Amino acid sequence: MLGIVVSLPWELKSLTRQAIPAGTWKAITEDTLVALSGIGAERAYAAGSVLISQGATALLSWGYAAALDDRLKAGCLLLPERIVSANGAIHPVSAEWHRRLYQALETKCPVGTDLLVESAVILQTPSEKRALAQRTQATATDMESATQARLAEERRLPFAVVRVIVDTASTCIPQNIMQALDAKDGISVGQVLGSAFLRPTDWIVMVKLGMQFNAARKTLKKIRGPVLDASQAYLGRVSLKATTPSRA
Repeated sequence: MLGIVVSLPWELKSLTRQAIPAGTWKAITEDTLVALSGIGAERAYAAGSVLISQGATALLSWGYAAALDDRLKAGCLLLPERIVSANGAIHPVSAEWHRRLYQALETKCPVGTDLLVESAVILQTPSEKRALAQRTQATATDMESATQARLAEERRLPFAVVRVIVDTASTCIPQNIMQALDAKDGISVGQVLGSAFLRPTDWIVMVKLGMQFNAARKTLKKIRGPVLDASQAYLGRVSLKATTPSRA
């Protein structure tokens, strides 16, 4: 059973039209469970734990990431081979699962496999992103994948990450966006629009961010089918190996 953790409703919509309240889960196919965790490591760990308790035998981190490398544009697909946590621990993904995902996706769009690093907070400015890149040599960051990797290691389950760049290394996130961001439900549109009305200069940045979100959304929707198919094929192979008697 595949368990997928997403942090926000924007990411969830690329997987299913079903409404899933924050902190809960639903089955989107017969053999795929999805949990909407909310932002942050603690929520992601809890969501992954719930999916495992409901029968998930593998965890997939799905959603958006922030670029730390100027070469990564909005909509670029990331399939990292390793994730580094905020404390420096390195977590490799499951090699065979990664190989199957890469083969399924490389014909759809360019695939990056470089290091993904955990951030404890949303990085607002290019200088914050440059600093993290220099410290870690990572090309992108998110807040949830590393803790899911740790959970998978603890439970001895396969783990993989599929992320798409939403904000580039040069993107600066306005303060009004940060103030309107809810850790569980995403952005309050009304609050953003109200603050933007008071600060018209933010409109240009908001339009750019909207274009970046649209590019990331298109990529996620495009790869949904191949990712689910490759993941189920991998899990079927793992299950077959587990049930085949040894001939030793």
